[in-house]
Amino acid sequence: MFTIDRKQVINQRQLSWLASSVITSGGILTLQNVLIRVSQMDAWYSYLPSIFYVFGVASFFGYITKHYPQKHIFEISQELLGRFGGAIVNLIMLFHFWQIVMRDISSVSRFSTTLLLHNTPLEILTLLPCLLLIYFGKSSVEVIARVNDLFYPLFVITILSMPLLLSNEYYFQLVTPAMTMPVQHVAASSLLTIGSAGDIFILGAFLHMMSNPNQVRASIRHGSLLGIFLLTIAIFSVLVVLGPRMPGNFLYPVYNLVQMIHVTDFLDRVDLIILMIWYPTVACKMIAIYMALLIGISAILDKRNYPTINKPVALFMVMATLLSFKNTTDLLAFSNYSAPVFALAYQPLVMAILLIAVARKKRKTGNQTVAQDSSFDGQSSSGVKASQKIGKLSQKLSYKHWLWGGNALILLATLCLMVGLMFSKYHPGIGTVCAIIFAICMLLTSLTTYMEVSQLKQLEAGK
Repeated sequence: MFTIDRKQVINQRQLSWLASSVITSGGILTLQNVLIRVSQMDAWYSYLPSIFYVFGVASFFGYITKHYPQKHIFEISQELLGRFGGAIVNLIMLFHFWQIVMRDISSVSRFSTTLLLHNTPLEILTLLPCLLLIYFGKSSVEVIARVNDLFYPLFVITILSMPLLLSNEYYFQLVTPAMTMPVQHVAASSLLTIGSAGDIFILGAFLHMMSNPNQVRASIRHGSLLGIFLLTIAIFSVLVVLGPRMPGNFLYPVYNLVQMIHVTDFLDRVDLIILMIWYPTVACKMIAIYMALLIGISAILDKRNYPTINKPVALFMVMATLLSFKNTTDLLAFSNYSAPVFALAYQPLVMAILLIAVARKKRKTGNQTVAQDSSFDGQSSSGVKASQKIGKLSQKLSYKHWLWGGNALILLATLCLMVGLMFSKYHPGIGTVCAIIFAICMLLTSLTTYMEVSQLKQLEAGK
């Protein structure tokens, strides 16, 4: 029987793909219609606050990994807060993870019964994902990370290819005048996106699989930003093809967008091909969160052999999913509006409590905490010499340069959004210029976070 092995590892790329999968897999089936309904042509700016949130979570995970390497967040909370306090914090996190898994299983099953398999009983469509959870629940996180490593790049390609495949359908006047919606509308839609970004907290269950804090932070930053960038492209494509009003009444606007793709006259059901890629990606996210749930339950029960609880937990998920939602409308209302409430209700508080506990423990022990890899403070000259060359620019800029460069670009995007919302009503050209700069900043930030991961790989190879 498989037991939790401390030698399990996942590399930076796999953690990045997992982070990106967690962000995009849920958001691609939900939330889009609500964002368009609230902010209309300005809905594609809604994911900006989520970037700040996931960057904060990534920094938090990097910090606690520095002080408690080879331990996941459930073990860290018990060590810092004691058996009783840690159990309370862990139960709160597990409740959220359970809600996410239940929501995603129901989302996939109801999506299938609504659009694809009309005559198949909902119970069967709910049982199939749970059988998949049981199968992968006997293995380790390494397995699902490798599976996700195969499918998620294909998912990225499908989203990035949409502007090309739909180029003849694009009508950019549908998103103009830019940044003219009321600020409160954009703020409301931005708050909703934090719910899907809060799913990234499940990666805390896998911190024991990476020991370098910089790698943890950079991987989550890059993966999360890539996921948010893909969602921004998807919602922007929906707006410039279908307009700012009609998609707000659709259940799945992105799927309706995919149905608009026609490659010549003989290949007009490209949506079926794309769904063959989307389904495994969503399944990988569900399995990853389910694995985090099993790890958390085993930590509370003080059992290292978590596959022993695999089948009972999966069967409980089946019953809970079937009894939780009456129809698709209830499910979408729960997914769209409760997610930010769950995330913001406990995650900032948990992070603050654990950071305070770490600071107090450092004072008590005279700051003699576990020293982490010296690469946390930047790039060493020996690492640069031994690293592989990836271009003249990357040789001149260190890890910290790329880190702060990405932060500066996000701040610039925020400034552009604020200026556009304030002045575009009076001068529409200002909104257009700010929107273009915003898009460029999002693209460049994705590249800077990728360079963060690349620099750390070079440092690791140079040791």
